[in-house]
Amino acid sequence: MSDMTRSRYYFNSSIIRQNFRQHGWIGIIYALGLMFALPLQLFMSIDPNAKPQEIDHLFRISGNVQALFIITIPVAAGLFLFRYLQAKSPSDLWHSLPLRREHLFTAHLTSGLTLLLVPVWLTAGVVAVVKRWSGNFYIFQGADIWQWCITVSILTLFLFCFSVFVGICTGQSILQGIIIYILLILPVVLISLINSHLVMYLYGYANANVNFRDSSLQMWSPFVHIVYYFTGKPFTNTELWIYGVLSLLFIGLSYLLYRKRNTEKAGQAIAFGYFNPLFKAGVMLCTMLISGNYFAQMKQQQMGWVISGYAIGAIIGYVAAEMIIRKTWQIMTRKVLAEFAVYAVMLGLLLYIPISSVTGYEARVPSGDKISGVYMGSNYRWYTPTDDLYTTTPYMGQDPFSDDKDYIEAVRKIHQAVIAVRPEHTSQQYAYEYFTIAYQLENGHKLVREYWIPKKGFESELKAVKDTEAYKYEKYNLALLDKDLDYMWVTNRNKKVAISDPQEISELKEIIKREISNMSYEVQIDKDGKPDMAGIQTEVKAKEDSNQVSSSYGYYYPWKSSFHELEKWMNEKGYAEKIRTTAEDIQSAEIVKDDFMDKQTPKNPTSPEQRLVLAREKNLTVVTKDKALLTDILDHRFNYGVENGNYIVKLLYKEGYSDFVMLKASDMTAELKVLLK
Repeated sequence: MSDMTRSRYYFNSSIIRQNFRQHGWIGIIYALGLMFALPLQLFMSIDPNAKPQEIDHLFRISGNVQALFIITIPVAAGLFLFRYLQAKSPSDLWHSLPLRREHLFTAHLTSGLTLLLVPVWLTAGVVAVVKRWSGNFYIFQGADIWQWCITVSILTLFLFCFSVFVGICTGQSILQGIIIYILLILPVVLISLINSHLVMYLYGYANANVNFRDSSLQMWSPFVHIVYYFTGKPFTNTELWIYGVLSLLFIGLSYLLYRKRNTEKAGQAIAFGYFNPLFKAGVMLCTMLISGNYFAQMKQQQMGWVISGYAIGAIIGYVAAEMIIRKTWQIMTRKVLAEFAVYAVMLGLLLYIPISSVTGYEARVPSGDKISGVYMGSNYRWYTPTDDLYTTTPYMGQDPFSDDKDYIEAVRKIHQAVIAVRPEHTSQQYAYEYFTIAYQLENGHKLVREYWIPKKGFESELKAVKDTEAYKYEKYNLALLDKDLDYMWVTNRNKKVAISDPQEISELKEIIKREISNMSYEVQIDKDGKPDMAGIQTEVKAKEDSNQVSSSYGYYYPWKSSFHELEKWMNEKGYAEKIRTTAEDIQSAEIVKDDFMDKQTPKNPTSPEQRLVLAREKNLTVVTKDKALLTDILDHRFNYGVENGNYIVKLLYKEGYSDFVMLKASDMTAELKVLLK
């Protein structure tokens, strides 16, 4: 056979023309959709007088509309062009032609790619032409057009080839469409379900914050990436290469499987019998995880309910898969029961082994000589944020790990103590602190755990960690003070003073570093109960991080009442008097002695408002507007806490908002005591 004849068979012009006549509407809709979503939108704006906006990529222009066409039309092309495989009469007709299957497949594949890729290239060409026309509301570069064209072409190619591959493996068009989108989203859903399963049963599991919309998962699903992140974060070159290679792989597998596919499989759910076990196991695993997680969350600590949840999920999944495959609800046989038992045991072990003691996950603490760096705090995930693509954090670009030996040993000891005790996390959040413990190991790996550690019972271990300079350096992000700052703001409620003098900024940064480095454990946990004097806000220059979507970010440093050097500096510079809360800021104060709760307790015992309401009913409260008394209250106030014998004070500010503070009996002045008689 000559090359020309072979080429004619592979690219049969009659079949291609027939496909264009029958399915040409697919290409027309795709072209019109992309034209509407991109070139037309260049000239659309709510404000006709708006200035042209500079953008970094073309997916920012009506990206959601682009995404709609990209995730539907290529899949639809695969469904319609290869629909003849899913019905017996069309299948017999097409396969009766004097063409080998690879020739037939190539002709249909070529038709589909032509119908899909030409609209993409045409749209890119139109954008290039109209780019400089007057009335264009967007400014972008020629390279952005190339990037858009390549990205959409590869995504279109991938989705079409994947649709074709699934169509060859299935025998029903409706099931083909359902399976396509299930498989496109399945990796993210499965990871989320497995994550939820591990969080509930694996103590210290370190990925508790992963969720369906977490951008760290988008790489596993083009569907999720397109739907949630397309406008903010297009596909990287690496991801495009991966999808390009996968497209070629699906084409190759499609050629191979098409040659082996029986014509009689048209109308069957699964075209190849050796895919049935995988299909059943996959459906069962998903339903077991969904049902098991639901029952575990609704019936916590009730193992009978939890096991029943997994069992119910296994039954539902197996029955559903079996009915789909057989196309009937009459599936009960002895063989089915035996097969179900085998699947249930295997999947049960698959779910149990990772959370069992066999893995040693929960008890693993690396030895000191294997650790090159350590982190303990609540900000670990902000060093490499993944959830919000439009927000930078004050921790980005920093190394969270410290090689301080004392810090490493202190973290190891508290880690060992937590593992030994395994404290249960109750609903009383204020009694716990959340920590991520992360080790950078000498072999380059990381070991990360997450715990809620009670404040009581672990005082010595927490003190050993929090007293280290390395912990305070990270906790209060002192590294940010090494960056160039244009401004620093001293803030207290509605009062705000800007510090812009470079010399003053330099002095203030050094004072903050010293105060925080010398801060005791008792001050860190607010054991003295004194409210902060004010806060100091910083903002990093945008030019330092211009590669980020949003490059301005800052941090809030507390001005503790124990920071005497800072207070002296603020007084000398005249900033303290400008931001300090005075009696002139307060409209009134309502006071009651908190010693009447034994006879009657509010629904929420810790609520100061409810305690005050009960006191008003008994005429036990006193209201004052006297400036001298208000000054006494401000000088002796503590953060509110439930403690009989002390005094609850509700401060009503002139701006309209209120605040609750506490006065200790020992700090009550004679004038305040007279007021309460």
